[in-house]
Amino acid sequence: MKYLVHIILPLLLASCNSTNYKNSITYFGGEIINPKTNFVLFLKDDKVMDTLLLDNNNRFITEFKGLEEGLYTFKHGIEFQYIYLEPRDSVLVRLNSWDFDESIVFSGKGSSKNEFLINLFLQNEKEDNAMYHYFSLKEQDFNTKIDSLEKERLSIYKEFSKNEKNISKGFNKLTNTAIHYPLYRLKEVYPYYYQKAHHLNSFPGLSSKFYNFRNKVNLEEQDLVSFYPYQNYIVSFLYNLSYQETEKQEEDTDLTISILNNIIANIKLEGFKNTLLKRVVINDFLKSNSTCTINNKVLEVFKENCSNEKYITQVTNLVNDSKVVSNKKPLPNFKIKSDTTSIFNISDVIKDQNSVIYFWSTEFMSTEYVENRINYLKNKYPTILFVGINMEHSSKNSKLQNNLKKLDKNSQFNLTKDSAARHYLTSNYPRIIIVNNKGIVQNGFTYLNSRNLGFELNKLEKNQ
Repeated sequence: MKYLVHIILPLLLASCNSTNYKNSITYFGGEIINPKTNFVLFLKDDKVMDTLLLDNNNRFITEFKGLEEGLYTFKHGIEFQYIYLEPRDSVLVRLNSWDFDESIVFSGKGSSKNEFLINLFLQNEKEDNAMYHYFSLKEQDFNTKIDSLEKERLSIYKEFSKNEKNISKGFNKLTNTAIHYPLYRLKEVYPYYYQKAHHLNSFPGLSSKFYNFRNKVNLEEQDLVSFYPYQNYIVSFLYNLSYQETEKQEEDTDLTISILNNIIANIKLEGFKNTLLKRVVINDFLKSNSTCTINNKVLEVFKENCSNEKYITQVTNLVNDSKVVSNKKPLPNFKIKSDTTSIFNISDVIKDQNSVIYFWSTEFMSTEYVENRINYLKNKYPTILFVGINMEHSSKNSKLQNNLKKLDKNSQFNLTKDSAARHYLTSNYPRIIIVNNKGIVQNGFTYLNSRNLGFELNKLEKNQ
């Protein structure tokens, strides 16, 4: 970090002589301990603005001329964190990728704002988990708990403000969102969890004042749509509306259809609406019973109301992928290769064995997660063969394959360029195919953290 400071300080002092913010220089740099890749992505509203390469000491540094004040994101591997930057800031970040959020340390001009934000995020996360013990409280007691948390957070921000000069309107708005919206979200999910805690047949009756906080909510905050405290509140709000609507219907109403309709009715920002529509449809796909699927009505509503062609293609590919491998039929054969480039047929690799074939990609999951999850499953289901297949392009395979140090090398493969499996991996989404010892597919599309996976593997072991 000293190395970076020595570079930045002379440049920063020179830039401070200018009063033209359009020409001002903003610096962002840092150091990644135990890096996952050799670069850091710098993003604004989920769009990559720059790719920052790590040097031989795992450090990076860049400068931006005329950077607008606002919330940005830096991403390394599949982990990311927010950073708030103003013109002439010179923020350095140091972190260990093995403990991403908890290890982040900021320094330099503008660092105090970001230290405050990351501490607030971590505090929100702890309190969010702890709040599940309070969902059984009656409305008044629950509100008292929420009010107490709000006062505590506002007090911390007030103390921070005393020592921080020239807090901008933008940062003040962002911080207030980070303080209040997680609490608003807890109120939106309260009826659902109260019902579950007390084993009720319907949502509890709430006073007319319970949702008064919604008067403070703006559903059209363009500069906050990529900010998770804001986005997660909006999603919880839409789910709450939909749950309560389906409860009032005399006939069975599809919850996902209701959520999609509420997005269409309430969200006017086109890009945000498209993001939410896609998020809900994919969530519905993954949470479907046993084999992942989307019903035709859900797909129809999504396609009719999503204006993002890329999202439509992604969801369509995912649905089509799920239909190619059919349950209760033999697994179609396909080619795979080992890290020694030897070519195999999948049918030969899994012959006469109950098998789990898991396709993975670092686009969606970390290598650590794959390793830990598969080792857990292997220990729990020792009679089942677990075969890993990296879906990524061959130019990356060699390096990424070597990163899976905790997994059996002999059970790790890549797809050949012309492998038939590529026909049902067009969405690039990770999937699992479960096959019995006769080569018959038991589940053509599930995923590593599916809540039904344990049940299905128990059943597979018993039927061998």
